[in-house]
Amino acid sequence: MRKTALMIAVGFALVSCTHNDAGTGNDADGLSSDAINGEAAYNEHCAVCHETGMLGAPREGEPQDWEKRSGLWQGVLMEHAKTGYFEMPARGGKSELPDEIIDAAAEYMLETTFPNRPED
Repeated sequence: MRKTALMIAVGFALVSCTHNDAGTGNDADGLSSDAINGEAAYNEHCAVCHETGMLGAPREGEPQDWEKRSGLWQGVLMEHAKTGYFEMPARGGKSELPDEIIDAAAEYMLETTFPNRPED
């Protein structure tokens, strides 16, 4: 229980951290990217657009919003989140966000929108 609470607290702290030890696969505190809370990352950096559908953004939790997208959208979602796509700015407009936070937020959005999708 105490370890879980610590991991949650670390995850929330990492969401606001923009420093990344490039090339190590670890964040600034030496923890693996598994410690990043995807829901918190999504809420902090993505929800503003993906909750409302701002500028045509497909909404989180609304699979029908994704139907007109390419059949390959799942395979390219992480890349689009990092590099931008149409009206969506790269990294949600925060160029300093590390890949681990972007990946955690995108994975959270996938899991909540398509809870029954097969594992990659």
